[in-house]
Amino acid sequence: MAASAKLAGQTVLSALLMVVAILTWSSLRSSRGQEPAEAIQPRAGAADLLRAVPFDRITLTDGTVLIVEPVSPRPLPVYSPAEERARRKRAIDNNPVKPFEIGRPGEPARVVEPEPETDPNEDPLNAVKIHLLQPGPNGVRDYRIKRAAIKTIEYFEDLLLKEAERLLLARDYARAFECCLRVRTRNPSWAGLDEQVNRVLFAEGSRALLDGDAERGLRLLRELLDRKRDYPGLLDQLAAAYGKQIERAIAMGLYPRGRRVLHELEEMAPEHQTVRAMRALFLAKATQKRQEAEAAGGPARLDALVEALRIWPALEGAEAQYVQAFAAVPTLDVGVTDVATPLGPWVHSPADARVTPLIYRPILAGDDPDARQGKSAGQLAASVETSDLAHRLLIRVRTGFLWSDGSRPASAIDVAHALIDRTDPHSLNYEARWADVLDRVVMPDETRVEVRLHHAPLKAVAALVGPVGPAHAGIDGKVAVSARERVLVSDGSYRCLESSAERTELRLREDSGTTGPPPGGPAPPRIRRIRETPVAHGPAALRRGDVTLIDHVPPNQVSSLAGTPGIRVGQYAQPVIHLIALDARNPVLRSRALRRGLSYAVDRKAILEDVVLEHSPQDPDAPADGPFPKRSSGDAPGVKPLGFDMLLARMLVAAARKEQGGGRIRLTFEYPAIPEARAVADKLAEAFRIAGVEIVTAELPESRLETELRAGRRFELAYRVVRCRDPIREAGPILCPGYDAPPQADALASAASPRILQLLLELERASDLPSARELVLQIDRESRDELPVIPLWQLVDHYAWRDRLRGPQPVADHLYQGLETWEVRPWIAKDPWDEPTKALSP
Repeated sequence: MAASAKLAGQTVLSALLMVVAILTWSSLRSSRGQEPAEAIQPRAGAADLLRAVPFDRITLTDGTVLIVEPVSPRPLPVYSPAEERARRKRAIDNNPVKPFEIGRPGEPARVVEPEPETDPNEDPLNAVKIHLLQPGPNGVRDYRIKRAAIKTIEYFEDLLLKEAERLLLARDYARAFECCLRVRTRNPSWAGLDEQVNRVLFAEGSRALLDGDAERGLRLLRELLDRKRDYPGLLDQLAAAYGKQIERAIAMGLYPRGRRVLHELEEMAPEHQTVRAMRALFLAKATQKRQEAEAAGGPARLDALVEALRIWPALEGAEAQYVQAFAAVPTLDVGVTDVATPLGPWVHSPADARVTPLIYRPILAGDDPDARQGKSAGQLAASVETSDLAHRLLIRVRTGFLWSDGSRPASAIDVAHALIDRTDPHSLNYEARWADVLDRVVMPDETRVEVRLHHAPLKAVAALVGPVGPAHAGIDGKVAVSARERVLVSDGSYRCLESSAERTELRLREDSGTTGPPPGGPAPPRIRRIRETPVAHGPAALRRGDVTLIDHVPPNQVSSLAGTPGIRVGQYAQPVIHLIALDARNPVLRSRALRRGLSYAVDRKAILEDVVLEHSPQDPDAPADGPFPKRSSGDAPGVKPLGFDMLLARMLVAAARKEQGGGRIRLTFEYPAIPEARAVADKLAEAFRIAGVEIVTAELPESRLETELRAGRRFELAYRVVRCRDPIREAGPILCPGYDAPPQADALASAASPRILQLLLELERASDLPSARELVLQIDRESRDELPVIPLWQLVDHYAWRDRLRGPQPVADHLYQGLETWEVRPWIAKDPWDEPTKALSP
């Protein structure tokens, strides 16, 4: 009886458990489709998945889809239904409770299978605990589901990878990678993640190459190479892209760059056929140049060998041939910011001042007693004597300096012609101040020239420091040698072989420019050829070995270049002043209020430190307070620095607009193509715009800009870099660029301040040195408020050379000072992966 009661109790309990399970299952089924707002449509797009709360999607065997929080562990262990069925059968067979029937009276009975007893060896993961992201109708979220009831489970990570694949086909590589990145943040070792990332890298890199973005494409493919070197098609894709870059570099003459790319490709795929093909292409071009060298002689042979070694430095046998050819024609390659254009017997620009002394001899080498007594080498004058209270100059001319066309030696007729030519308004060599003082020129014989002056300027002899061209040449200094060819004729140690916007080439004259031993001068230079080439980035060209000497080092690169092995940095003796010239022929610039407004708008200290120098200034680098260098004879003591006040600048510009009738002020700002001007031009223009002035910028080659300004061409604002050696002589051209321009240019009207122009004219008439010095100091003091120019900053100017060149000094007045003692050795820029760069010994 007790056993029967016990069996009946178990039966009732089993029936109640079954009813609860049925109700729970119904509730679970009713909850399908209850998905979170952001996860309910995971196929809507990558943006939804990337923003969504992580979820898993479970599909039950009856088709019910559940959106649940990510299950754990991830992924679930492998589940085998056959093993589960066998386990359940064993458990039922071993269960003492047998199947029984239940039902109401009058209704068919239903067989109830008892639950199998718990097996201690059963895997607890055969049942999964889930948490719905949204509750069902009864508010229940947590359930326990048998693995047998689950048809599929889509993990959030797999959904992201599928979305990444879809985006990959749509070429939305950025979002595809974001999908992969979110998978990585959740589980870096997720199955399929690495493969999907590899596919994204390959597809995006390949598409970037097709779109012309080689840098990005190669970066992505190289990243894939580091991840999976044997990815199908990867090496072929890389080789094709690198091959195109190499061919393009060869076509543009960028051989070092092409070899570097080839080296990178060789490291990635040393046995690839593209590596062999590109190497053969380099060798073929280098061999062709060497064959051209073998058929040529002199400088042409050297140039061909240099080109062969630029193409392939390791070309067998070419190095020895190059050393031999270089010994015959020692060549100095110079990188310059600008070449002299046009080149002739005049000095109109810094490039003219650099090159002209090499090809033309001056009357006097300098304004000093040694030069006037004929003790300076390389000048035409044997002596210069003054008489009649400096109203008369007697020049004795040396003989023996031949003109480069071989027609005759330079003589008094050439000196007389040069002095007269400077008074001709139609001449390229016109000088207004000289035309004002010259009365007449008399040539008693071929060795003497007598000069009569209207009045005695303070430094009359200084006008003789300048080049002299041949009297038998045209206005441009050239002589016709055929119906179509005209050549520049000179009497210096070098002659001009080529002069263009791309290059200036000077060749040492075989006759040394003299009919015998150099009269009173040193031996001829050892460097037989000088080639000046404009370079946009001089320090980089010097480091590569493209040039041996550069004429200018940007201030922000001096320290780094000085620390480069094999390179030395020197500085010019005189600092340079950066300023903005103003042309008062535009009426608006006559307004002192506008000039002051432009000056107050410039934050000199900040621009100097942040842009020009990129460090705190060190003496003598500093913001400029006037047109003359600090501590020079023209620097007046007690002049206050020019300030920065944008509010005051705007007020002054507004006042200037009111003076002009209220209209807008629009100015053109021209600047030379030099590193410092390029770096600050936009910042200066923006400062002027903030102050209320509309600015249009224009970049010009420095030689062209300075030549045109000197000729009196109209402008509005012009960025200039001036080097002042003698404030008394150079004050006028600094404050008024067209000071020596022909009268038809009306250049004196460009002086922005009538008061400063008055002082300049008084300076020209000064009769003694103390009076002239006082006037220069007065000009410096009054320029502080009158602002005939807008001073910016004062900088030390630097040059640099490779140590294969011996002779340049740490401090020099000009670039080629002491050139006659310089020596240059042959040198080849080797690839760093081949062997260290080194100089060669003949």
